[in-house]
Amino acid sequence: MPTQELSLLYRVLNEISPLPVHVWEEASHYFSLKTLPKGAHLFDIGDKVTDFYFLVQGLARYYYISESGKEFNKSFAEKPGHLLSSISSVSMQEEVSPFCVETLSEFVVLCISYEDFRALGVKHKEWNDLMLRIYERLIVKKERREADFLLLNAKERYLKFLNDYSMIESAVANYHIASYLGITEVALSRIRKEMKLT
Repeated sequence: MPTQELSLLYRVLNEISPLPVHVWEEASHYFSLKTLPKGAHLFDIGDKVTDFYFLVQGLARYYYISESGKEFNKSFAEKPGHLLSSISSVSMQEEVSPFCVETLSEFVVLCISYEDFRALGVKHKEWNDLMLRIYERLIVKKERREADFLLLNAKERYLKFLNDYSMIESAVANYHIASYLGITEVALSRIRKEMKLT
């Protein structure tokens, strides 16, 4: 059993919503450790995702691919405890993932099946509360991302990116950042030059 990784995840989840030790001890038996190299895919567009993956260590990007083959970055995963999954795919029988998750470094996750995750919520109120808090965080993140695109210009979105992802900015290629911001790499270069970052 990956004791060190489970201890780290327990600390993170317990901060999101308090989990009694006995509930965590039961839940921990459902988790397994998965390691991926840089450049691997946790899952692809069209995959039927059945698991929740909780980040232990590493960096990854979520991205969509248009019909013409162009990639659009949706988000990044970089903080321990970050949940990676396709909510539509795990929760709806006929749905598959509409996006990919690619690792940008060596990547370590603890995974649990969505069925087991839900069953724990039925059995334990504290686990159900945790599920609710996690979903609330995902919804808030999505709302803020939508607001950024509607209300902020490209430079303001970049400044927000630097604030939100300060720990990974130097580890992510500029074309990935530009894609996340919804601008071209040339436009990002111009903004960085204005800000005297190049």
